[in-house]
Amino acid sequence: MSFNRGLDNFYREIGGRMRSVREALRLTQAQVAEAAGIDASFYGQIERGANTPSLKTFVDIAYALKADPADLLPRRAAGRERLYEGAVGKLLSGLDPKRKALVLGLVKDIGRLIRIAPDTAQP
Repeated sequence: MSFNRGLDNFYREIGGRMRSVREALRLTQAQVAEAAGIDASFYGQIERGANTPSLKTFVDIAYALKADPADLLPRRAAGRERLYEGAVGKLLSGLDPKRKALVLGLVKDIGRLIRIAPDTAQP
């Protein structure tokens, strides 16, 4: 994936988060734009990932949405964590739903045990 394509996806993801929050608050794009001090069409472009806001505008939009700016940013798993997630996904992919539920229960139990004795957990 090229750097620019990655950025485009990043901005679309941010816009999608903005849209989700706005819809949960039952606000229109125009209402959010007015509260953020920007044009409604510009806000619509940001939500679609078609335009990029400045940092100031991004923060103004977050506050208009009554959100912490960090909550609008996509969460990315760190390198090792991403590897673990991929490995677990591959292991689960061939299982039927009943066995997947069983594995989930086991993982939850292991998680509880690790929290009880965290020093014994090995990476």
